[in-house]
Amino acid sequence: MPELTIDPTAQIASGVIFGAHVVIGARVKIGPGTKIGNGVVIHDETVLGAGVNVLDNAVLGRRPQGVGCMTRAPRTDLGPLQIGDGCVVGACVVLYRGTTIGRDTLLGDLCSVREECTVGDNSIIARGVTVNYNTRIGSRVKIQDNTHLTGNMVIEDGVFVSVLVSTTNDNSMDRGPHDSSKFGGPIIRRGASIGAAAVLLPGITIGEYAVVGAGAVVSYDVPPRKLVAGNPAR
Repeated sequence: MPELTIDPTAQIASGVIFGAHVVIGARVKIGPGTKIGNGVVIHDETVLGAGVNVLDNAVLGRRPQGVGCMTRAPRTDLGPLQIGDGCVVGACVVLYRGTTIGRDTLLGDLCSVREECTVGDNSIIARGVTVNYNTRIGSRVKIQDNTHLTGNMVIEDGVFVSVLVSTTNDNSMDRGPHDSSKFGGPIIRRGASIGAAAVLLPGITIGEYAVVGAGAVVSYDVPPRKLVAGNPAR
């Protein structure tokens, strides 16, 4: 028999299918019809809805770990990771405690979503995307491969972000003490589109249905329904 470790306090609904070498922590809840691939680790209190498909070697609900050199200490009072009905969690995905994923959302292979984040319904967080702490992503959002979404960022509904986009939240570049009031990522308003390999600097706002061209470096707000391109973006 393949090794399967399930804490006795876990609540497993009917029809759940497990692969080999799966570990289920304390007070985990798994909805009916969910599939858990080989080598998956689900940490304490994580909640999976119905019909979720978790592929091989995903790690769900892990706690952030800090070291002394960090300027921002991670929180220790985080609630459980929650994943909505019908989601697909790709191979080797890492999702942190304190984050909520909506219904029918795809998390591509090798992506990572940190603590205190929310992702809405019917969204795509593609292969290799990294989402830092306390970032809000709406519904019907598409974030393409190998993009980095910084901490304290907001992405509203219907936004498209292409491949290799970089976002930042610290104008001091870590050359001073951490002050959460001064750390803010970009805000991307409803329906905006960001081209491949664009760079969005801290605290800017991309207006509704605005377009940022590929390779642009955006250091100022972009008005709604405007197109900007270049370095610096104009």
